[in-house]
Amino acid sequence: KQWYQRRVREDCRDLMDPAADPGSLDLILEGDKKRKLEGSFKIPKKKRTDSESKDEPKIVLSPVKDEIKKDPPKVPKIKKKKVTDLEKDEPYSPPMKDKPKGPLLDKPVQKLALLETPKMALLDTPEPEEADLPNTPPSEEDRTRCGLDVPKSVIVQEYVTLTDGSKHVLTREIWRKIFKYLAPGNLVQCMKCCKVWLEWISDPIFWPSINLSRYGPIFPDTLKSVVLRQPVEIDLSYCTITRKQCDWLLPRLPNLRTIRLSGLPMNIIGSLNGPLVSNLRHIDLRWVDDLNDWGLRDLLSVSAGRDQKPRFRDLQGLQLSGCPLTDDVINNIIRYCPNLRHLDLSYNNNMNDRVVEAICASDLIYSLTKLDFSGCPHITDKSLLMMKKCYDLNWLDFRSCREITRGACVRFAHSFKKELIITEDKLIHPPTVEVYN
Repeated sequence: KQWYQRRVREDCRDLMDPAADPGSLDLILEGDKKRKLEGSFKIPKKKRTDSESKDEPKIVLSPVKDEIKKDPPKVPKIKKKKVTDLEKDEPYSPPMKDKPKGPLLDKPVQKLALLETPKMALLDTPEPEEADLPNTPPSEEDRTRCGLDVPKSVIVQEYVTLTDGSKHVLTREIWRKIFKYLAPGNLVQCMKCCKVWLEWISDPIFWPSINLSRYGPIFPDTLKSVVLRQPVEIDLSYCTITRKQCDWLLPRLPNLRTIRLSGLPMNIIGSLNGPLVSNLRHIDLRWVDDLNDWGLRDLLSVSAGRDQKPRFRDLQGLQLSGCPLTDDVINNIIRYCPNLRHLDLSYNNNMNDRVVEAICASDLIYSLTKLDFSGCPHITDKSLLMMKKCYDLNWLDFRSCREITRGACVRFAHSFKKELIITEDKLIHPPTVEVYN
């Protein structure tokens, strides 16, 4: 109100004669109030001078309410960027609350871990908590196992150019034979030597398996590096990969045969139902807490193509250690995976002799070679008598089974048609097989 009166006084003072009585301004204000109530109030406009800016916002007083309306500032129009086909095919990158700080912010070093010689992992590995999962770029120790992006070049150099401009005596084929004898960690160090070695070692022949377990967050560049190398085996156990990233990655790996998804939620495991994921031969789903009988049946019973056959009918290995499954799950496994060779049902309190009886009554007796029931307290010596029907069986693990006696294992090993030995308390296997703890 005070601002309104002061503005009216200034406008009226400019229109009045300088010799007029200053008290006449009060009379003008009283007349303005009457005209305001009648709806015909209007403040006389002040003429602009050339010195005033034309971009000054206009101020208009409402005739009904004592409010101020300003013209909205002009916002420049932003032209929408056209999205190309290549950008549509980019992998999904999850939003990060805490962005990494430091010199790695501009160009973060992406991690591409390398899987060494596969060994039997510990079955009692606990699932990590969310607070234990890293949310920063890889450290210096992780970078020793990281791979770099493959340079986009058309012509492959056959020689390494030295500093004096001459060519090295060893050709590309000789170097490739040398690189085959190096461990994955040493190969990564060689990739940092020069661009020529980086291009040579980035060949998929040197990366049959990739390990991204317990790593996070996974950046889009990491997924691109995995696709460029086309591995046969990939380990995503306990990593922080998202469902969108998994849906983007798996269809682009046609040569993938083994996938490890231990400790991941069932939401991410559901990406195996994709239309282009049907060439797998080994699936590791150990310690998936929310995997039940219905979830496993939906995963295995998805049909591929017009023949209406199970998608994983050629699956040879299935690991379900530590999953909350019942003894009825064996019926779905027998029905949808008739060619299984390796079955892991260890550390499950619901497994009993009925499971072994169902296996021996099915066609799995002709294909099953490895069976793991370690940590199942309800498996008894009766199961050993029924397992003699399995013709190709050469690995039986009954460690930590309280109802299985060592004497029954000895009798089974001596009466079986193949030569078997017993090591590490109720572990039955051929004498030439190396055992990993």
